[in-house]
Amino acid sequence: MRRTAFIIGVLAITTMAFSQDLTYRQRLFYSCKVWGLIKYYHSRVSVCQVNWDSVLLRTLPAIKTAMDRESFNDVLDSMLVAAGPILTPTTPPPATLPPELRRNLEFSWIEDPVFRQSVKSFLDSVTRNFRPHDICWVGMGFGQSFLVFPYDDPMISKNTYLDYPDEPARLLMLFKYWNIMRYFNPNNYIEDHDWDSTLLWNVLNFAEADNYSSLFRATKQLTSACDDAHTEAFTKSTATSLFNDYLPRVLLKYSRGKYVVVKSLISGISKGDVIDSVEGKTPEQWEDSLRPYISAGNPSVFRRMMCMYMLTGPYSSQVRIVSIDSAGIRHGKTYSRMSPFDSWFAYYSACDSLATVKFRRWSCNTGYVNMGKLIGTDVSLMYESLKSTSAIIFDIRNYPNGTAWQIASLMYPFSTTFAKFTVPDTNYPGTFSWVYNSLGYTNPDSYKGKVILLCNQETQSQAEFTCMMFKAMQGSVVIGSQTAGADGNVVYLKLSKDISSAYSGMGVFYPNGDSTQRIGIVPDSLVYITAEGTRQGRDELLEKALQVAGCLEPMLSVSPLQLDVQPEAGEAAFTITCNTNWSAQSDAAWCRVTASGSGNSCLIVEYEENSQHQPRTASILVTVPSLPGRTVKLIQSRSSIGLREACPDEFVVSPNPGSGEFRVSGLRSGTEGNFTVVNVYGKALLNGNFKTSERFRFDLSSFPCGIYYLLIEAEGKTTVRKLSLVR
Repeated sequence: MRRTAFIIGVLAITTMAFSQDLTYRQRLFYSCKVWGLIKYYHSRVSVCQVNWDSVLLRTLPAIKTAMDRESFNDVLDSMLVAAGPILTPTTPPPATLPPELRRNLEFSWIEDPVFRQSVKSFLDSVTRNFRPHDICWVGMGFGQSFLVFPYDDPMISKNTYLDYPDEPARLLMLFKYWNIMRYFNPNNYIEDHDWDSTLLWNVLNFAEADNYSSLFRATKQLTSACDDAHTEAFTKSTATSLFNDYLPRVLLKYSRGKYVVVKSLISGISKGDVIDSVEGKTPEQWEDSLRPYISAGNPSVFRRMMCMYMLTGPYSSQVRIVSIDSAGIRHGKTYSRMSPFDSWFAYYSACDSLATVKFRRWSCNTGYVNMGKLIGTDVSLMYESLKSTSAIIFDIRNYPNGTAWQIASLMYPFSTTFAKFTVPDTNYPGTFSWVYNSLGYTNPDSYKGKVILLCNQETQSQAEFTCMMFKAMQGSVVIGSQTAGADGNVVYLKLSKDISSAYSGMGVFYPNGDSTQRIGIVPDSLVYITAEGTRQGRDELLEKALQVAGCLEPMLSVSPLQLDVQPEAGEAAFTITCNTNWSAQSDAAWCRVTASGSGNSCLIVEYEENSQHQPRTASILVTVPSLPGRTVKLIQSRSSIGLREACPDEFVVSPNPGSGEFRVSGLRSGTEGNFTVVNVYGKALLNGNFKTSERFRFDLSSFPCGIYYLLIEAEGKTTVRKLSLVR
């Protein structure tokens, strides 16, 4: 809100008070717009007959000292003279385009009172006499980049880290970048701040950047206004990073107000834990502090980025993380950032049994395709295997390998238009044309079943385009959450030899004109992961997809993956999430387990006392028909770290085992004391005091099933009872 008020204030001064001096910010703002218009529209400059970069570098010192309106216009007149005479066209002007194809063709600013009549007349003559032609500064790319800028690659020809540029060179870099985006970015119109305001707000950051760090920070602030995840991914420096590159081996995903741990290789933080703070700042405080430097089209992809950014730092630096476990207990510990962002972080599968699967056909006549693993040579076999199923689930929570075109061609019943694009016209800067995308043919072998798509914040660019293709099939259903909203071929830019950026080079729309940029793919059924589901190893999106498909395919998860227990004999419990019958067995004679069960339940483990001088491990295998087994471990230490059953007293705890509420009875009337419930590690989870004639109650229904201990402190002694919490 303050930013908006600031811009309105500056513009008001610009348009109303020209008897006063113009600020340096205002002079640079208008100079950038004038210079860019001449670059792309002047008959000589647009075909590179004038060294327009040199003209700007010569002019900028004079712009800095031209304090009032008249002297500023004198400088602009001199710059325009350097462009040379305007060629008089012999052909009629281009036809008027519909509004959606000329959104970047806006020259009303030429009439701003800041300009005197001589400048206005020249600029107006440039625009009136322009005819579309080959512009030397820009062309269609035939390689990696959708557009190329042959004389602006890089925009300033130096490594700014090794040879720091002076103020005019920094402003040249900014002017080039801003005008490229002004004329060729198809998504300017949906940014949170109009592109003129972005220039006005950021121009002094470049002028005043007195070192490399402040220059790169200014670049990140400028590019953040693009609201484009493609921009964020490729705005980089070879010399530094605003967010650094190292972090502890813990992977987060955002879900409904919480940053949830989905993978962890560090002690003290487990799957399903929720991040409470990092370096003393809450996730919300981290979001507020980093938002000005992050280019993201919607909250979903912004928080995907925050999952990494709030944990990163220099190599081997320390970070204190406070997390909240399943019992609501906070744990704080300091970790070393030793891991680069590698494939361990980049690839996550909520369902372990499908992590490496390319495709599968389940017994319920439902197919599954992992679009992140399927490659082109797999497509024919995949479709032959799954085309007779009643439903196919396409998992697009990943980055596909370009197979969607092949798949859609096999599945479409006839030629289908599924998307259209606005493509920049490089001969007429600021304008675009429609391009339609169709696939398919009259196909008697088309797919007849349901098409179910899984997507989330990881679904970006080609993955979103894949969703669009498959969504065009009759009976398709999209399950998940908002995608990244960054689609369209990428345009790559080099601001200098060491600083690069990019943006989404096409506007992407459904055939009816609905845009996907920033919005993403809109799910038909919103489903999010949960902390509890993550702890249990569940894939909640896949579960919903199987339900939609009418598939009762067996599901199995066991948590935690490891339990550490004391050396004394005792019991422990694992949580089983399952929709069918299961069986379990231990590989150690000293560790006995529940042999079988059905549905969601607890796997009770009884273990003998460890009299050895070394810890020991039992591996427990849980299986269901037609699924790979799940192995969990119970590790028993060699020294006492837990609790022993204390001398029994008169009181009784019931029901025990219980499913939630427990009652303590048999205490003498009027007994006062304190009670504490701890887990098998001795960690306090619940406490309180009591004053009773005979009994009191406590509730453990919010805790996972397992073994707990009740400590009663009364009349000068402590008594312990073991509790079994079951469902």
